Amino acid sequence: MAKDLKTLALARLSGFRHKTVKVPEWRNVSVVLREPSAEAWYLWQEVLNGDGEDDDTLSVVAKTRRNLEADVTLFCDSPV
Repeated sequence: MAKDLKTLALARLSGFRHKTVKVPEWRNVSVVLREPSAEAWYLWQEVLNGDGEDDDTLSVVAKTRRNLEADVTLFCDSPV
């Protein structure tokens, strides 16, 4: 499976670890799982750190909401 340098450089997933899996719940459709980008990791940390509030001062609801927003930021990352 020889590929030229241009093809490899322009491949959408070439810079990311990824794995193709079949999802039985979706009639065995193939899905590509890709690691988040560096930007997504950065934004995830930014959301988790929030306004610099200490975890001890946040309510359980506020912590849960913050963590959910951070996860959405991380897992909705899309390649450019």
